Amino acid sequence: MEQGRDKSELLKDLKIDREAAQEKAPPSRGKAPFVLVAIVVAALIAWLGFFRGQGERTVAVQMEPPRTTTVPAVGAHSVLDASGYVVARRTATVSSQVIGVVTEVLFEEGDQVEKGQILAKLDAKTASAQLQASQRQATAAEHAVRQLEVQLAQAVRESARAQELASVGLVARQDAEQASSRVDEVRAQVRTQGGNVDVYKAQAQVAQVNLDLSVIRAPFGGVITSKAAQVGEIISPSAASGYTRTGIATIVDMESLEVEVEVGEASIGRVRPDMRVQVNLNAYPDFQIPGKVIAIIPAADRGRATIKVRVGLDIEDPRIVPDMGARVSFVDEAGQSVADLGTQQVETGG
Repeated sequence: MEQGRDKSELLKDLKIDREAAQEKAPPSRGKAPFVLVAIVVAALIAWLGFFRGQGERTVAVQMEPPRTTTVPAVGAHSVLDASGYVVARRTATVSSQVIGVVTEVLFEEGDQVEKGQILAKLDAKTASAQLQASQRQATAAEHAVRQLEVQLAQAVRESARAQELASVGLVARQDAEQASSRVDEVRAQVRTQGGNVDVYKAQAQVAQVNLDLSVIRAPFGGVITSKAAQVGEIISPSAASGYTRTGIATIVDMESLEVEVEVGEASIGRVRPDMRVQVNLNAYPDFQIPGKVIAIIPAADRGRATIKVRVGLDIEDPRIVPDMGARVSFVDEAGQSVADLGTQQVETGG
């Protein structure tokens, strides 16, 4: 029994007094980390809010369009957009006015040529032979004219003597008349032969023209965009067969490039002559080209319900080539630019 009591008392001594432990324990530090985290989060939110405002103002400044000649001026906006193509108002397929075989080709695609520059030569043997024959015939006719002029002078002298002798009765009146008729005959021969000289000279001029036409020259300055014939091929003004070429080269005047667009009938009222435009090439979307409306073609396409508008370009650039796709924005200088509107939206957080 005593041993039992001793064990129970020992167990009571070993029991932990939690209330006394709580009273002796120092204050809890569990709340301190949460307070520090809250302070850091609040500072971070304030810092992010400050730099967000700075970022918005920075973006607004960066989106402001540069004031250059390649973008619409401030106070302008697009009232209408249309698609079209770059065209050359001055282009030609160079050919020959006579049939001939190509003997020389003196150009390649992409070459810059000047007005009158020789592009190709044709076989000119026939034209050269005709020219020489006509020149020789003209020379022979001139010699005959000079011979007849000598005979005419002799006939005039003989007629004068016959008339003088007939007046004193030494020569019959009939002989004097025959001498006078001889003068008229020789004079007519001189006129006829002189006409032959003119004919032969005209033939020589025709042969010279044909000879000149065997040399094909550039009608104006520009760039060669295609080479259609080679040495040995036959060139003709019109295709007589499948083996005949009608052209030898295509030349384009790059200074005459413009854009041609089709505008719907319902929107054509917004377009007017000399209206400013901005052109963007499909191949170079960031390349902005200023221009203006040259003309509104006074004819409508019944099937497509469109009207063509010619747009001139203010600048020349090697990137602009014929048949390129382009987008034209017709600008209203009385309104506000699209770029300015976009800047305002960014500044206001829109």
